[in-house]
Amino acid sequence: MDRRVAKTRKQIVAAFFELLKKKSFEKITIQDIADKADINRGTVYLHFSDKYALMDYCIDSYVDELISQCGENEEIRLQREAFQRLFDYLGDHLETYQLLLANDRNNTFNKKLTATVEQQVAVAITHMSKKQGPSQEMLIRFLVSGLLGVIDWWIRNYPACSSKEATDIMLELSTPYLS
Repeated sequence: MDRRVAKTRKQIVAAFFELLKKKSFEKITIQDIADKADINRGTVYLHFSDKYALMDYCIDSYVDELISQCGENEEIRLQREAFQRLFDYLGDHLETYQLLLANDRNNTFNKKLTATVEQQVAVAITHMSKKQGPSQEMLIRFLVSGLLGVIDWWIRNYPACSSKEATDIMLELSTPYLS
């Protein structure tokens, strides 16, 4: 992607998140975004067809970034280091994820996160577990639901516990199912 295009997109996204801090998604207009980004309204439309496309782009980008923080390489493992990186990253970008959760119209953020995490956990479980068929599928669904529930709780209740404490709790809860 051309650097100018990337820079403009970054400006638009930053302006959008600044606006989300002050008002709900439904009340934000493309003109608001353009004004905040100090660009022409037409420029916003060159990058995004509407504010819904912008929100979808943000959701996709931030879910992908969150998942990429869990692994150092292509081999996916459900282990302490992955969980620690996950909660550290969430802590460093807490406000962004709080805004995505608070403005999750039509449950889009949750659906994207669920599908992505489920895919990653399925790969990890396939490598780690000898269970097959419905037993493996149920284990994957159980772990995904638990992990997403903990992530949601941690984001909404921060600073109820540190990223290290959240990692310890997540491992304590999941270890019996990963042996």
